[in-house]
Amino acid sequence: MSFILLLLFLITCGGSPKEVYELPEFLPSEEMVKETLSSDSHLALLREKAKTMGLTLEEWKESEKSVVTDKDINFYWPTEKKKLISSIQDTDAIDRLRDSIRIRIVWSRIFHQTGITLQQKPVSFPGKSFLSKLNTDHSPKFGDQNAKWVIVEWSDYLCGFCRKTFPHTKHLLTKYKSQIHYIHKDFPLDGETDESLIPLSISHCLWEKDPKQFLGHMEALYSHANQLVKGEKTNLETWNYFSECERLSTNTSYLNIVREDWREAKQFGVHSVPTFWVNGRWIVGALNAETWERVLKETSP
Repeated sequence: MSFILLLLFLITCGGSPKEVYELPEFLPSEEMVKETLSSDSHLALLREKAKTMGLTLEEWKESEKSVVTDKDINFYWPTEKKKLISSIQDTDAIDRLRDSIRIRIVWSRIFHQTGITLQQKPVSFPGKSFLSKLNTDHSPKFGDQNAKWVIVEWSDYLCGFCRKTFPHTKHLLTKYKSQIHYIHKDFPLDGETDESLIPLSISHCLWEKDPKQFLGHMEALYSHANQLVKGEKTNLETWNYFSECERLSTNTSYLNIVREDWREAKQFGVHSVPTFWVNGRWIVGALNAETWERVLKETSP
């Protein structure tokens, strides 16, 4: 889970900070929290971590809960309130949703501090049957389809935490080569405007014209996505096919591929990026090299 660091300074005579308060960039669903807690190995890790602090897991949870503020909850409210089925005047529904946000913040922080990645159940298609339902006709992909690991990543080149994860993913693909079949799927942070789709649209043009160099293209897109959206100069004119693909960034066929990926992802329950599917296991949030290695070990057939 990717985190935003909010420094809460508890002022002492020395004026030094005592606590770093962390909020997840994307709030997990209740189902994702339950799925993560359903693992015996995760519970063992959580209890061991609580023990090192002289607490039970329940005491740790209550301690974290006590420091979640209304301001923290309000950070997620614009998105979360869309889940309210009844009128906004239904105060009971509002209270229940705000309580849900509070406890999900708590578990997100606890999972993060313990080094546990969130898990999510596939919506309806486990294992290889899930892959058969995934439209990959236009998706960038690497490796043998019968490889040891199949990794599907949903991301957006405008996503900061996707950008931080990419070097570790690239290293993984280089290290394990034919042992991984990797598929990239689009999930724009803002799917409502054509401008926000430009980096993903360019990526499909680059994949179509220069697939062998696509990992390098991905790196360039992550580095210059914001400039591309703003129409600023990127100094990528000499990059293979980049100028041509930038001119085609508003091509309807490429934009439609991005939109279709977005619609499909939401049907599968993807709601934030980066999200990964690895041999049937769902993982949400930024991954570093250590976490990637652990994921591969845990999903090894």
